[in-house]
Amino acid sequence: MAFTSFAGRKYKVLSDQVKESTSFDEIPVIDLTQPQNELINSLKDACTRVGFFYISNHGIPQSIIDRVFSSAEDFFKLGTEIKQQVHFKKGNALCGYEGIQNVHTDETRKADLNEAFSWRYSPDLDPFQGHGKSFQTGTVAKSDNSDNFLVSGQNLWPETKPELRLAITEYYGQILTLARRLIRLFALVLDLPGTYFDEMMKHPGSMGKILHYPPQPAFNTDPPFGIGAHTDIECFTILCQGGNVPALQVLNPTGEWVLAPPIPGTFVVNIGDMLARWSNDTFRSTIHRVLNITGQERYSLPVFIGPSYDTVIKPLETCLVDGAKYDPVSAGLYVWKRLAVSRLEKDEYERLLAKMESDFEPIVV
Repeated sequence: MAFTSFAGRKYKVLSDQVKESTSFDEIPVIDLTQPQNELINSLKDACTRVGFFYISNHGIPQSIIDRVFSSAEDFFKLGTEIKQQVHFKKGNALCGYEGIQNVHTDETRKADLNEAFSWRYSPDLDPFQGHGKSFQTGTVAKSDNSDNFLVSGQNLWPETKPELRLAITEYYGQILTLARRLIRLFALVLDLPGTYFDEMMKHPGSMGKILHYPPQPAFNTDPPFGIGAHTDIECFTILCQGGNVPALQVLNPTGEWVLAPPIPGTFVVNIGDMLARWSNDTFRSTIHRVLNITGQERYSLPVFIGPSYDTVIKPLETCLVDGAKYDPVSAGLYVWKRLAVSRLEKDEYERLLAKMESDFEPIVV
């Protein structure tokens, strides 16, 4: 079998069966407190060979993690009518509530069996920008009045659960700080100055999402996936798996699905298509999926990290040994296309894409 990602890369898939391993050698655990030269070597191996790794000693307090998951559980227990008040189609940023099977990640499979709440970067959520200055609780807030996704967009917050926004703000601020540390390390892995990406990360194209997967029995002969097979869009993802429910499956380099269970005290980090493209495929963007057949509810919290949406993604000079494999692309337009194609009807997608492209200034390189 074969799988072709949105980015056009082809992957070998030996079978649909999942390999259970106690060692998980394919998915290394990297201690962020190890000496920097050892850390760079560990990251280089993980990013180029696997595309997935756990990080430990990341510095984010467990209390902050617990608080955001607790607030998320309370939100998802609300009635459907209340959650629909912040449905993503009520805004212009493809952020907000997504109901069960609203999204079709893998078009060859059933729609995704999850519900989600998502948000995008806004300066009032960023400790680097001094978050809290314009923060108000208990309101449905908008970043601004622009209807252009590439410039900015709306974050929709539930009026009945202001504590969700408080918990997300606290957690997301911590993740942004960690992400800016990681992107400097990735720069060093790619033989670039550590500060190479700093300017592009001042206002990152960073979306966060809390996912709720309902329980499924293991005996279903054709179970719907929580999320179908896919590669991530942005540069990299920092994922927190809530609780102890094993459901994340990663396609290893030999074409086998490997279970990647939660490991206490760690995050999962994986490389996305944008950084694979930027590094001219030096870094590996790895296919993964979610199948929750444990009979338990599962919660997870990925934050997708990319550069500001006006950034032009062009293969790096340090990665051009065999020539550039990709043409330059706008980071924002690339993200929007990937998000919209799995969430909007074809007519709506084409109409909005035409409008965005007409508003978009041509890339000059």
